[in-house]
Amino acid sequence: MIQSMGKTNVVALAEKKRKQSFWKKLYDQRYMMILVIPGAILLIVFYYFPLWGIQLAFKDYNPGLGITGSPWAGLKYFEEIINDKLFFQSLRNTMVFSVLNLLIGFPIPIIFALMINELFEARLFKRVVQTISYLPHFLSWAFVASFLNTFLSDRGTLNPLLIALGVLDEPYGFLSSIPSFIVVILTSSVWKSFGYSSIIYLAAMTSVPQEMYEAALIDGATRFQKIWYITLPSIKGTIVVLLILQISGMINSNFEQFYLLQNALISDIGKVLDVYTYEIGMTKARFSYATAVGLFKSVVSFALLIIANTTSRKLTGESIY
Repeated sequence: MIQSMGKTNVVALAEKKRKQSFWKKLYDQRYMMILVIPGAILLIVFYYFPLWGIQLAFKDYNPGLGITGSPWAGLKYFEEIINDKLFFQSLRNTMVFSVLNLLIGFPIPIIFALMINELFEARLFKRVVQTISYLPHFLSWAFVASFLNTFLSDRGTLNPLLIALGVLDEPYGFLSSIPSFIVVILTSSVWKSFGYSSIIYLAAMTSVPQEMYEAALIDGATRFQKIWYITLPSIKGTIVVLLILQISGMINSNFEQFYLLQNALISDIGKVLDVYTYEIGMTKARFSYATAVGLFKSVVSFALLIIANTTSRKLTGESIY
């Protein structure tokens, strides 16, 4: 009995000390907590508060009645999704572009970061190249799409140049042909993002101990061998985490890019899920159905995240959690 009471008191004291330690740490970090408050408010307002609208997917929404007053519809709109051919066509298009972007676009920032990391002595050139590569990320898709529409048009810059060089006999519709449209989408997406995406890999490479490179140099390792056996294994965790996140987002796409570059001639491949959802929700005012599509996307993205994370943990030992 005495021993049991002693253990209870020890546990209670330990719990009390833990709580005191938590509040003490919180007080010690009070200024950092103040800096977090604006970000937390934005997160709640723009990410958590809108979750209230998810119930639209299960209701026959009537703007006059509001969300809570609209009649319950159950799984009506999810059944409609299953029978909607346009939905599956948009899903197919989204997956095609996502897989191509994963295969082509994901390795490019890694390769670029490795190349930049190897410029030990040319520091000025390194900074200039990095700055130039980052700039496209800060350009809006409205500007990029306007430029591409003008540059690739019949009277733009590219077609007259190719005709003058004898490559083409007549103007080619780069944005009206499905194969060339796919190339334009992938190229513009990679061009706009690879420089900015490489920052994370470059930051990871700075944490690699220089002694490892010096030891490899003494052993006679070539530059490629140092990259393969030292740099890449050292940033494996970063690569895996970003790969998992990109796989989880495969069902999503860049709405602005596709919406601004698509046209009626390539609608069979250019209409992705985000564009389809926008047209259903905003153009046709089918808010409940559009919400159901959005909820479906979120559930699938979460499932892809779990699958990719579990697979990575089993195969590589690296994962997000």
